[in-house]
Amino acid sequence: MTIPKKLRKNSAGAIEGLPLQLLIMIIIAGIVIVIILAWLAPWQNKAELESLSVTPNSVDNDADSVITITAWDTKGNRLQGVSIIVSGCSVGNLVNTTGPDGTCTFTVHPSIPPGTTNDIQILGKFTGTMLTEKTAFVVVS
Repeated sequence: MTIPKKLRKNSAGAIEGLPLQLLIMIIIAGIVIVIILAWLAPWQNKAELESLSVTPNSVDNDADSVITITAWDTKGNRLQGVSIIVSGCSVGNLVNTTGPDGTCTFTVHPSIPPGTTNDIQILGKFTGTMLTEKTAFVVVS
């Protein structure tokens, strides 16, 4: 049996497969890029903690006071699920989480030496695409 001349092995035949291999590599690379972008897409909608607002800005010494903290995201919306830690001025370490309306409240009874001023520290922690911490203060006088 003789092989027609067109089908015979060519010593330079390895180069003939290059375009097919290149095409396969481009298709595989395209599929990998689509998979990576699909994996990252949900992160685009993740909320990030932008700031904390506190009401009131100052409270009286040796008196019960209610402090309301509101957490805001980078889009200007109230942010649910932010861990809030209140400390300083002998109030202890109070912990709460913002609710669906982005707020949480604390009742504090600060105690500092008479005639001085100090701050109650408010720390907000939130994990969106990464852990973000923001700080706010309430003046005690």
